[in-house]
Amino acid sequence: MFHLRYLGSELFRRWGKTLTISLGLSIASAIIIAIISISQSLSAAQDKVLNPLQNVGTDIMVSRSVSMDQASTLDEASRTEIMSQNRISTDLSKLGNAGDSFVNDTFMSGTQLTFETAVTATLDKNLVADSASGLILTVQHQEGKIPVVTSTFKVTGETVTLNQEIEPMTDAEQQAVDAARTKVMDDLKAQGVDARSEEGRQAMRAAQNAAMPERLKNSTFKYQTQDRSFTQDVGPISTDIKTTSFTVAGVDTTKTNIGLILPSQITSGVYFDGTANSVIVNKSYADKNSTKLGDKITMAKTELTVIGIVDPKLYTNTADLYLPLADLQKLSGKTDRINILLVKSTNAKNVDATGTSLKTLFTGASITSAEDTAKQVSGSLVSATNLTNKFIGIVSIIIVLAAFVIVSLLTILSVNKRIREIGTLKALGWSNAAIIRQIIMENIVLGLLGAALGVGMGILAIAILNHYNISLSATVADTSSSFQGMAQRFMGRGGRGPEAATQSTGITTSVELKVAYNSMILLLGAGVAFIGSIFAGALAAIKSASMKPQEALRNLE
Repeated sequence: MFHLRYLGSELFRRWGKTLTISLGLSIASAIIIAIISISQSLSAAQDKVLNPLQNVGTDIMVSRSVSMDQASTLDEASRTEIMSQNRISTDLSKLGNAGDSFVNDTFMSGTQLTFETAVTATLDKNLVADSASGLILTVQHQEGKIPVVTSTFKVTGETVTLNQEIEPMTDAEQQAVDAARTKVMDDLKAQGVDARSEEGRQAMRAAQNAAMPERLKNSTFKYQTQDRSFTQDVGPISTDIKTTSFTVAGVDTTKTNIGLILPSQITSGVYFDGTANSVIVNKSYADKNSTKLGDKITMAKTELTVIGIVDPKLYTNTADLYLPLADLQKLSGKTDRINILLVKSTNAKNVDATGTSLKTLFTGASITSAEDTAKQVSGSLVSATNLTNKFIGIVSIIIVLAAFVIVSLLTILSVNKRIREIGTLKALGWSNAAIIRQIIMENIVLGLLGAALGVGMGILAIAILNHYNISLSATVADTSSSFQGMAQRFMGRGGRGPEAATQSTGITTSVELKVAYNSMILLLGAGVAFIGSIFAGALAAIKSASMKPQEALRNLE
């Protein structure tokens, strides 16, 4: 009992030493807990991004893709096939008459060429446990009015002058005309009609025309102008046509544990439940366009209803909109065609063999594994994880050694201040073993106190980190190449050099860092504090045991 009372008295009497050593141990313990917890949480978050195939229940992705580097060197047959699957109609006359409103959707596969759905029937059941088909397309959406093109031609007035010589009347002809007038006047006078009246003037004109020579009665003139052509520049045609593009994916709804999206990834609404003309919207697309449940989206003149919002995890092949595969095949005119096949191997050991087998499914089959997708990821998440993985061991060792050295020095310093006390105890008959036991017991208590404080501080540090919702970005190269990039390669633009690097596209996802509480890590941190205190106590005990009573009593505090 004396030893315990002495222990308590010593710890409380020298509270400064107790507090300093306990805090030093607890800080080291808390830092170890925080560093290792953050490292493990970063690794867990990175695993989800580095292996997006696992996020959708698959091991291998099969496609028939043509890389951008290959696009300009394709043979004529392949080039023709790509262009046929990515043809955009610019002939507005086929969409209606001038002035008519129109809506037109063009479905393009980009460099993800389609292949027949029937290939799924040839999968080796000994290697493939499950599979799901998919179709990812880029939609070029156009709407507006077909422009009415008119042009006004302005031509200046023309003056045509005709010169023709007409033989005048002879004297005999003039006398015949005068005689006809005289005769008419006499007749009118006999009838009592005034020659100046309308009736009289008409009679005079009729008589005069009758007596007029034939050459003076009718004159027909013919002339022909020179041929001329008119050209007028009508300038650029103004239209109100709006063009937007988005991606749409067809989901194999017969599978719920493997596919482009899974029911577990729905953040609001429901998964496909058989409702006709339904669509699920990518969360990022919905946020950007303020799309909500129940909204209507028109595609290929078909009105679709939004039934769900999804947060897809297949980062390399995401889409803005998701439809049942059969619906998208019908809308796009690609019946029985797919361009992506997700395959789950029978077991992890068969993944390589499964990939080799899948390469023979069809000509040009491209196999993507988890290792391939991992190489396509970059961003702050990867940088942070690589940094912690590289330095966590060195930093942890430095922290532990620093803590041990500081605590040891403080403990030895404390022993040096207790020389007279230790000498008195030895003079009273305490053995070296008793002195060592007393100092070790004091450090055990200090170690337990430091461990408890360290675990508490570590938990507090994790809680603070989680409170601030730290987000890290991860950019995954998009394997579903767009038609625009492919077209630039065909036309010799944007294909090589530094500019190509800046034009490369990828999908950037934000990963929230959630540091998990791990009991083993907490115990490790507590162990560092406890072992550090025992180590320091052992050094101090050895020093105190080597003191001689007479030497100790000569020194005063």
